[in-house]
Parts: sequence; structure tokens; C-alpha cells
Amino acid sequence: MARAQASSSRRIRRVLVCLRRGKPGAVGVAMVLKSIFAQAGVQARWVSESGLARAKRDRIDAVVVGGGDGTMLHAAQATIGWGVPLLGINLGSLGFLTSVKAGEVGTVLPEILRGRYGVSSRTVLSVRLTGGRQAWSALNEVSVGPQDGQLMVRVLVKVGGEVLSEYHADGLLVASPTGSTAYSLSAGGPLVSPRARAMVLTPVCAHAMAQRPVVVGEQEGVELSLSPGEPMAVVRVDGKKVGNLQRGGTLRVEVGRPVVRLIHPTGFGFYGLARQKLGWSGAAGVER
Repeated sequence: MARAQASSSRRIRRVLVCLRRGKPGAVGVAMVLKSIFAQAGVQARWVSESGLARAKRDRIDAVVVGGGDGTMLHAAQATIGWGVPLLGINLGSLGFLTSVKAGEVGTVLPEILRGRYGVSSRTVLSVRLTGGRQAWSALNEVSVGPQDGQLMVRVLVKVGGEVLSEYHADGLLVASPTGSTAYSLSAGGPLVSPRARAMVLTPVCAHAMAQRPVVVGEQEGVELSLSPGEPMAVVRVDGKKVGNLQRGGTLRVEVGRPVVRLIHPTGFGFYGLARQKLGWSGAAGVER
């Protein structure tokens, strides 16, 4: 998502609203939202986090989510395939997925409701264990880590069917461009523009200093398997455990077809957000 220009997107008239309960400031933001929706003539249905996936999605223009990146990840998982964009209000700290600060709701939201906003389409990773019928979708990343009682894991990686390396590390991440600002960034991975259809392989505290993050193309596909001697590893999708990678099994990750659409104010995109959130030297508070 590059810097957005003035947009003539469709007006938002019907929304689902999901706020993280217990977050500081959530009650105040809820009151402001209700006032803004009433003034703008917007129909709002309020749902809990647990009820979001079961909510009726017909005739909905957007889902308004209040919380941190964890809440946004939950909302993205619950609404994948809906085709409805998400608007994130940051009630947390860093908030790379939430584009509106809690203190900005009163000025920014009315403009967005009138149709002055941009939309960033984020690719989703498709994750499947061999032999299993179930597949998962990851907005941020899939990780392979040691089981309880183990400190490290050895993972053999193939990219496009070609052996890349055997990683010996505390874990291995396959991150989407969106996930490049999350766990992968903390583990030393690069920032990747959401417009890039790619994946990032990032080892977590690799045993060998020469093993560095690698960016691979969307068409190549990544296959992960355990090295000889490794009995099992834990597989997590967007931080949630979904299963185990067994000896002799394969975990396949590729760029999937669904996308998650995120609403952001006009004139402020990925690079401005990165500049602000990371406080890059000489750019704090600067808007260009």
C-alpha cells in the first residue's frame, strides 16, 4: 500500500462493530462511535469478538474493529472470504494493522464514512500439512517451532521444489508482506511492501550466523519438513497453534487466493505508517 491519493470510494452506510472488551479507552471510543454513526445516518450492529464469525454479513459495507493487532488478526480470520474491508481503530500500542488512532476517531471517521478513504489489499498465506484435509489461512505468518521440552528445531526448507537450506534455530517463520511488520520484524526480517506478492523466510535466533532471512516469490511455494532426528515440531498460524509437523511429514505454504482488505485514511499508507510506528530517525511526526 503506497501513499494514497484522494479517493472517491463508496460511502459507508452499514457496518459491523467489534471492540476489544477491557481495553483502556474502549468505552470512550464506543461512545464517540455511536455519536458519529447517528450523525452520519450509518446503521451499526455491534458484535463481540467471539460472535464476529457468526454475524450476518449481508448488506455490510465495512467491519469496524477496535483493539490492537491481535484483535485485527482475529477479525481478519473471522471474515476471510467475506469481501468486506476492515477499518482498524488502535486501542493498543504499536498497531501496524490499525490505521486510525483512538484520539483521531472524531475527525477521521466521518471523512471515511463519506467515502474519503483508501483500501489496501493484503495477500493471505495458504497453509496445509501433508495428509491432512484441513488448510489454514495466515494474514501474518506461519511458524514452526520446537515442541515442549526442546530448545531448538531443525527444519529442511525447499523453495519451488529446490532445497534451500536446513535451518537450525529457535523456530522458522514464513511471513506474508503484512506479517513482515510483526514477528518476522522482531526476528530480524525485512520490511516488505504489502503490494509485493511474496513470502519471507525468517529464522528465529538461527544457530548459524550465515542463515539470514530470504524473500521468495509468490509462484514458488515453500515446503518445510523436519531434519532426521527431529521427532516433531509445533505449527502455529498467526500465533495460534493449529497442529504438529511430524517426522516424514511436510508443511506447504503458498500465497493463497483470498485477500484481506484494510481501510486507511487518504494520504497515509504503508510507508507513512512504518515511519510513524517505528519512529525512524528524523521523521517522527513528519507528514509529507
